[in-house]
Order: sequence, then structure tokens, then C-alpha cells
Amino acid sequence: MMKSPTSQAVSRIRWSPLALHLGLLLGAGLASLPAVHAADLSWSGFATAGYAVSDRSYTYERYVDRSGTFRRDSLAGAQLVAELAPRWSATVQATMAPSVSDDQRWDARLQWAFLSYRLSNDTLLRAGKLRMPMYLFSENMQVGASYDVMHLPTEVYSTAPTNDYTGLAFSRNWSLASGELGLEAYAGRTSLTARAQQGGSSPGELHTRSGGVVLAYRHEDDVWRMGWQRSRIRVDGMGKGAGPLEPQQGGSDIAPGVPLGADSDGIDTRVALLGADLHFNNGLRAVSEYAWRHAANAVTPKNSQGAYLTLLRPVGKWTPYVTLARLLSERAARVAEGTRGGVDDQRSLSLGSSYSLSPNSKFKLEWMQVHIGTSSSLIDHSAGAGVVQHQNLNVLSASYSVVY
Repeated sequence: MMKSPTSQAVSRIRWSPLALHLGLLLGAGLASLPAVHAADLSWSGFATAGYAVSDRSYTYERYVDRSGTFRRDSLAGAQLVAELAPRWSATVQATMAPSVSDDQRWDARLQWAFLSYRLSNDTLLRAGKLRMPMYLFSENMQVGASYDVMHLPTEVYSTAPTNDYTGLAFSRNWSLASGELGLEAYAGRTSLTARAQQGGSSPGELHTRSGGVVLAYRHEDDVWRMGWQRSRIRVDGMGKGAGPLEPQQGGSDIAPGVPLGADSDGIDTRVALLGADLHFNNGLRAVSEYAWRHAANAVTPKNSQGAYLTLLRPVGKWTPYVTLARLLSERAARVAEGTRGGVDDQRSLSLGSSYSLSPNSKFKLEWMQVHIGTSSSLIDHSAGAGVVQHQNLNVLSASYSVVY
């Protein structure tokens, strides 16, 4: 089980201002409607206690080093859905998890807080705080019991500038002779505090305006998915009005660089994604996603491509799997910045398995080997230390996930 926070850690748990504002707004909206009967309310919860340790002294994926950590994969959350009227509903989801901006803090946050209006059986409008639907597992990425791998591949799941937004979403489904076609369009804004860089100045504020469209085809258990997203990222308090900043390895991968100057309209980031989740007659399942990212107006070049392939096959209550993943910045960036960090050149091999303790809980084990080429932005290094290059690191992970 996950260790209980100390009194010092508890004092550092905070609700984000946006979460508080959305919660109060949604609460006021519910209070202004006719009374909602208990039968119109439904709730669920989820939690993961996960431990990871590597064979290196430097930190990988914010937390993982040879001393071990519960922070990378551990969280708890709850979701409430209120059916307000035949066409109206409200959804709130809150989590307790490590902060996105401070490695030493845990945050209680509203991940979802939105109203839904169903125009018809096939058409839905939503407004509020939502999850961007770019990846195959975007909607359930924090619910570890809903998938069999230990950790969704960071080589792909770090490519979008942000996973959440406050705004609007429109979705429409069409029933076909064989399968179903779905379209989702969305637009909104996100503001958050950037994670402080190792040895860098104080963190700044990231303000993101995003919009995108996703097309998905479903046939029985198979899913094919493609999406396009464009974002404008403005960074306040980090290099604004100053000369180019020295690229640093590690830190937040939410934004792929810093603006060129005070007059910049921000970093113009475009992400395209393709994904497929396929099931075969012999029980074999193949899951793969590919992401292409282009960032204009960035001091640190972060044009990159990421991809992974996971093969799974259930054997009784066990589901063993193997994952190959790759993250690679464009060649010009690797040549120009590779010796100073700030670019991505890594691949990983993961071997693991989940074990279904019950229909609502899973235990998972995984060994992952990561090969670092030119450098990796997923690694933190101490001030004055050289960039980690041309070496392997091994990560052992274990977790217990439950939904209820």
C-alpha cells in the first residue's frame, strides 16, 4: 500500500485555484436546478499504489532513481455523475496525485468538471474542464485497473502540450453497416505552473490555447484513431524579454521550449496522432500509437516523433505483454543541441504482466530497459553535471490498481 504522507507532506497538499473555482461554479449551478433525487446520482472511485526503482543515480520521469519512489504511478480519485434531466448531466472527477509543477508536493485537483447536453442519441455537447481525447487511453489514463500495462509509454504520452483543458467539446457518432464512426472536436485553454528546471530560474506560468479534432472507427473490440491538435503556448516568467535560454536536460515536457521574446505570440505547437487497438482470434492483442510534433518559435528545438507497439495475450488471470517504444527529435536539433541536452533520442523495451485479482483490481510487474542516445528530456541531471548520453538504465516497477 502507498505510504501515508507525513505531516509535512500533508501541509503541502493544495487545491489548485482553477479547481476551486470550477467546483464552486458547478455547485452553484446544481443548487439552482430542481432537487436531484438520490437515484439520479452515481459515483465511482479508483486508486493505484505503484513503486518504481532504477539502477541509476539520476532521475528519470521526474521521480525514478536507484532510491525508489511511489510518486510516479500512485494516485487516488473519485468521480460523481448527476443526471439532471433527460438531456442534461454533470460530471465531476477529483484526484490526489503528485503535483504537475512541484516534485515535492501532492495536489488535490478537479480533473473533470463539466456539464453535458445530449442533442440526440448520437450527438453530445460538453462544457467545462475536460480531458483532451487525443490518445487511445486519454479518457482512462489515470485508471490503472482499466489497462494491463504498468505505465502508458511516455515516448508518446508526453507529446501533447497538455492533456486537460477548460472549454467546449462536440462529439457525433454514426452507425455504419459494420462498426461505428465517431468525430470529436474541442477547443479551450489551460493555465498551470511549469515545473522548475534543475539549476534553472524560478518556474513560470504556462498558458495554452488548444483546439483539435479526432476521428475514430470502432468495429467490435477493435479501434482505429487519428487526431490533429494545434496549441499556442505562452510562458510568463521564464525567459520573457530575455535572450535565448540555455537548453537544459530534464524538467517539464509540457512545453517544448520557451518563447523567443516578449513580442512572441507563443510557441505554435502542432501534434498529429495515429492509433490502433486490435484483437486477433488467437487472443493476441496489438496496441500501437504514433505521434508527430512540430514546435515553431521555440529556442529549444522539439520537433519530434514518438511511437510504441505493445503485444498482449491473456493466459488465465495473467496478461503478459511486451512494449517497444521510441522518441526521437529531428536530426538537426540533435546535432545542434545534443551535447547540451534539450532533445530526445531514446528507445525502450518493456516486459511485464498484469494479474487480475478480481474484475475490479489488478496487480502488475514490469522490467523496462531504456537506451539513451544523444540525450533525453525525461532525465534530470544535477547542476554542472554532464548530459547523460549513450547508456542504458533499467527500471523495475510494481503496482496494485483498483476501481470501485
